[in-house]
Amino acid sequence: MAPAIKQEEDASATVAQQEQMDIDETSEVEEQEEDEENSDEEMEEEPDLVVSADKVEIVGTHADPTAMTFCFKEEDHTLGNSLRHIINKNREVDFCGYSIPHPSEAKMNVRIQTSDKTTAVDALKTGLSDLLALVSHVRDTYAEDLAKKEYVEFEEIA
Repeated sequence: MAPAIKQEEDASATVAQQEQMDIDETSEVEEQEEDEENSDEEMEEEPDLVVSADKVEIVGTHADPTAMTFCFKEEDHTLGNSLRHIINKNREVDFCGYSIPHPSEAKMNVRIQTSDKTTAVDALKTGLSDLLALVSHVRDTYAEDLAKKEYVEFEEIA
């Protein structure tokens, strides 16, 4: 009879150990999630611009790094005009323009010509990051003002 009691004690000890392991694993998962949340907050402070190869491509030859044409797929005048304006504000940019080759094609071409101090790719990266900062500021300011609830609500009359 004694061996049977020992097996029950071993079984209860094994269950207790398994529960402790489950708790430890859960704690590790929670710590990893907290680390990921903290790293997400850090990423929001310094966004890393990554543009996929299927979204933008360089058109033509790459012989002159100061003059290039970029083709953005699935974009239109909304991004084109905004990006053109932001890139033209860069003192190192001599020319920036965009065109939509045909209304039925979902692509936009952006031409950038820079001085010898920078390249067209760097001007594009700077323009995209500046545009992202501008849009983020507008979004945050709008959210702050909306949270104040200092607006008039109208009832719709049907």
